[in-house]
Amino acid sequence: MASEGTERSLGDVAATHALAAEVAERLAPGGVLALVGELGAGKTEFTRGLARAMDVPDEVPVCSPSYLLLNLYAGGRVPLAHFDAYFMDGPDDLLRAGLDDLRRDGHVVVIEWADRVAGVLPPDTLWLHLEPGQQPGERRARLQQTRP
Repeated sequence: MASEGTERSLGDVAATHALAAEVAERLAPGGVLALVGELGAGKTEFTRGLARAMDVPDEVPVCSPSYLLLNLYAGGRVPLAHFDAYFMDGPDDLLRAGLDDLRRDGHVVVIEWADRVAGVLPPDTLWLHLEPGQQPGERRARLQQTRP
């Protein structure tokens, strides 16, 4: 895996999923992964790769929880909770939606648009910054252990 804080180029969806598999190895039950990036940066595609790397069955659709705020994916080696904070009014919305309970119950928690709710995320949150690249499907990724 690229060292923390360094940028990595992801040329296609397969490379995005490969990085997700590497990150999955670092996430223990109760862990939090904060995804940051503009619309189209690949946050949901990364989460799809993460779910597959965590053995969530292929027949379980992994999609953006934008209007639902939370999707839960079972059947993998660890349950996965997938939040979208874009429409949340602030960090308290994430807490009311069950962040702490899900972590206590052993879910790995992934939060898209996490910069909007950063104030309530635990200090050991792993942050992944995604940006679209120059070509369709291309992305740039930067992983870090500290808040943006």
